[in-house]
Amino acid sequence: MIDRTMDSTERIRETYDKVAPTYDRDENELAIGRRLYWFLYESLTWNAVAAVLPEGRSLRILDAGGGSGKYGALFAERGHHVTVLDLSPGMLEQARARFDQRGLLTRGTFEVGSILSLPFADGAFDLVFCEGDPVSYCTSRYREAIAELCRVAARGAYVVLGVDNRQSYFQGALNAGNKAEAMEILLTGRATCPYGLPTHAFTIPELEEAVDAAGADVIEIFGKPMLFREVMEALTATRGPDFDPWEARQEILTLQERIAHEGYASAGGHLQVMARRR
Repeated sequence: MIDRTMDSTERIRETYDKVAPTYDRDENELAIGRRLYWFLYESLTWNAVAAVLPEGRSLRILDAGGGSGKYGALFAERGHHVTVLDLSPGMLEQARARFDQRGLLTRGTFEVGSILSLPFADGAFDLVFCEGDPVSYCTSRYREAIAELCRVAARGAYVVLGVDNRQSYFQGALNAGNKAEAMEILLTGRATCPYGLPTHAFTIPELEEAVDAAGADVIEIFGKPMLFREVMEALTATRGPDFDPWEARQEILTLQERIAHEGYASAGGHLQVMARRR
């Protein structure tokens, strides 16, 4: 049980230290729907980043709030040097083990730290990647976090941010029958993640304002996955009882790639910001 009197940083660290050993469960342990959701989420996340990685050049990459190193290892496999930073020593142990298992330790550096106060010089990285909930966990201080992430990016470097989507959290609370909570989320963005930690759920204008104030230009904000439940219901109704969504995952990903970039990001489970430091 989480101690509500703890500093938020300590609460986050304690929570992720506890879940670190089982954080990356075998996908086969998940129900088909969840397995497909995370396949689409991770594919949409990575494909957008892979599209902007240069050929034949090794980048200095910061994987901020990088946890178990899932994405960090993908960067390292492509020849880049990755600094994985996280609040949780337990998660960093998992990241180091992942790099070691893949023969990538020489391309990785692992540091305990907070995105609110990054221990790096201005412009230290050629790409800054912060996926999942780290920025959202900063709640009312998210502007400081985004400013720090942009500060350590080199001029012209990409800054990639993943954050919680307010519309998704609002709809989730409403569907669960928590109408008062849903209204609070809609009006303030104050929400709670599945681990019970306070989080800020964003609107697109909030992100645009914060990134601009931090000295970066938004290239795109897209949702991931898009209308997941609705798309699956429509496909199942169209294809009939023999439809196997996992077998059709590449087809569904192709559809998701299209609708994710058609301008209605707020319908996504999360939001991904692709920006460049000015």
